[in-house]
Amino acid sequence: MRVVMALSVVALGTGCAHSSKTAASGSAEGSRVAALTAEAENAYGALDFARCAKGFRASAEADTAGVERAEALYRGAGCESLAGNTQAALELLTLAVQGGYFDVDHLQYNPELAPLHVLAPWEGIVAGARANLAKAPEAPFPVPTLMGVDSFGSRKVDGATVLRVLGLEVGKPLVHSGALFAQKEAALRKQYDLAFAKAGMTVFFAEEMKGSAFVTVDLVDAEDTARLRFLPEPQGQPTDPQGLIARWSEYEHRLMPLQMQGKLDPEASGCQVAHCIGGFGHPELAGYEPEFLDKVPKSLDALSAVLREDADEDRRAAAAYLLAYAPTPEETVRRLVPFIRDPDSGVRNNVLRVLTATQQTAKAPLLDVATVVDATSLPTTMDRNKSVYLLNYLLEDLSPEALKAQRAGLIQQLGERLVAMAALHQPINRDPAVKVLERLSGEKHETAEAWRAWLARQSK
Repeated sequence: MRVVMALSVVALGTGCAHSSKTAASGSAEGSRVAALTAEAENAYGALDFARCAKGFRASAEADTAGVERAEALYRGAGCESLAGNTQAALELLTLAVQGGYFDVDHLQYNPELAPLHVLAPWEGIVAGARANLAKAPEAPFPVPTLMGVDSFGSRKVDGATVLRVLGLEVGKPLVHSGALFAQKEAALRKQYDLAFAKAGMTVFFAEEMKGSAFVTVDLVDAEDTARLRFLPEPQGQPTDPQGLIARWSEYEHRLMPLQMQGKLDPEASGCQVAHCIGGFGHPELAGYEPEFLDKVPKSLDALSAVLREDADEDRRAAAAYLLAYAPTPEETVRRLVPFIRDPDSGVRNNVLRVLTATQQTAKAPLLDVATVVDATSLPTTMDRNKSVYLLNYLLEDLSPEALKAQRAGLIQQLGERLVAMAALHQPINRDPAVKVLERLSGEKHETAEAWRAWLARQSK
């Protein structure tokens, strides 16, 4: 048994600025609340803040059991504030606090609520949330501290420009806001004629980096659109084989709060395959893996159909993770490689994540080097770090003769990209690039400047 790539970070993209809660129950009422919440989140993603606020109000009203009521009111307040309706936002926050909302730090550092800070009721709302916190059964997940901001992929926009446009302050607590990031992305695309701009926030919640956040703005210049070459958007609705997709989604739903609250022991994972996102060592999770081990090998074609055809990116992402339970590593790789360029970044992340873990545990190369090199040009942080880690493990498994034969070509193709990555603050992007540079060079250097000097010498 080998446990690899246990999830210790959360990558935040387009979602609302909301605190970490469990979802509504599986009852009829819970299903209605979940549907209304999903509608509100879709409106938020479309930057339709009036519809977003209305949706979260409806979700709160439908939640007569009160399981998610305070959270829905809080999120609705963010939408009202973004819409410029400060009084309506204050009204919803007051109701949220009366309903038990207690995440004081999230409330105070949420940038969507910043316009409310100067208004008279604000201090009373904060005081009410603090009183609720004193009675809460457990503390909320702490607001992370921003440790660095990176930009990557553009010859036109540098890190200083990105930091100015985002208006972030390194060393300060940061609550993620997908809406505010989306507005900044649009400004960057328009001002600098970019084909792609995406701001992502990565939060570490385990080990020595716990509580640290990094923001990376991934950019693609208009003349580099080949980097945005994706498969067509699937349009189908294939069936869920043996309920595996639903069971995986249920597993993830139970797993994430346990991980973020530090309730999982990585040494007691129980994981029986190369890739796990957190294992099964907690009593709430123990029943899932035997089912995956039993059912996935009987459902490989059907899971591949979901990955290839399903219009729902969440279902495709779940199918990618489940294919780690194929009978052999070669089978897992064969079924996942065609989907490295899925149009959805979350699906690509899962495909590359499983491929990376599978190659890490292998003793021989399972993929073509050219396939992995191509993947390193994908546009997002999570594409990039997985593909470069994958390249490192692949090169590790090459024979010395094969590595020597690949060396000059890889330096020519990837040298600039790897050195640029070595200069990043974000460790999950910087570290794999340094590992590949060390493997190609046979040298070790402490700074990106030293690696750039090494690269300059290779062309002479």
